[in-house]
Amino acid sequence: MNDDDLALAFELAADAAAISLSWSGGDVPVTTKEDGSPVSEGDLEVDRALGEILAEERPEDGLLSEEQPERPGTSGRRWIIDPIDGTRQFVAGEAGWGNHIALEVDGEVLLGIITRPEDDELFWAVRGQGAFRCSMDSPHDRSQPITLSTATDPASATLSGYGITPADLEARPARWEDRTAQLFTDFFAGRLDGLLMRGGKVWDFAPLVPLVRESGGEVRSPDGTDRIDQGSLLVAGHGLLPGLAAALFRVANR
Repeated sequence: MNDDDLALAFELAADAAAISLSWSGGDVPVTTKEDGSPVSEGDLEVDRALGEILAEERPEDGLLSEEQPERPGTSGRRWIIDPIDGTRQFVAGEAGWGNHIALEVDGEVLLGIITRPEDDELFWAVRGQGAFRCSMDSPHDRSQPITLSTATDPASATLSGYGITPADLEARPARWEDRTAQLFTDFFAGRLDGLLMRGGKVWDFAPLVPLVRESGGEVRSPDGTDRIDQGSLLVAGHGLLPGLAAALFRVANR
């Protein structure tokens, strides 16, 4: 990938945020998908807009989006998009929703963006270039590198996530907090030591891979690898993740 890809990713993020905000706070039409999850007109409009941009700008690249069948490519590159991550919160007028954009090259996610439009926040990372938080209108700003928690003791770690409750944890850490509304914001600010997410899809997890790695952390799936297609994902700092993984994934694999 190159600087043009990053510029395109920022364009996608800006368009996704603008469209999402145009629906936010209103009476958003919602339907229920076959899997029981909601999809709003906001999701679908973002999906269409980003799909059209990529079809024009990167016709040879593949596209995997939550709201449409996968579009295969011929370049060995695949854009992975969650048009609106947190649709339930979005349609309820609650905090915690955003847009996910990632670029995978030859099976490895090299670029990741997570937006929080209502908070005017954008988190982005490119492999080998670092990870940063900035305002939505200054995406190239590198003045605020993301710094994860430096905790190393699982017994005193503060974790959060989704698909897991404190009662699920057989060997739970000292503190499990429900931070759904600010999950990624708090993790990228070091206020949470790790995240355990269960029931997620590739488009939920993809941007986290470069964001966490470039911030000095690790990504672990239940099979002990860093795959993002296993339904569960644990992310934490280098010093903390090994001590958390075995106990927590006993829960995730139930």
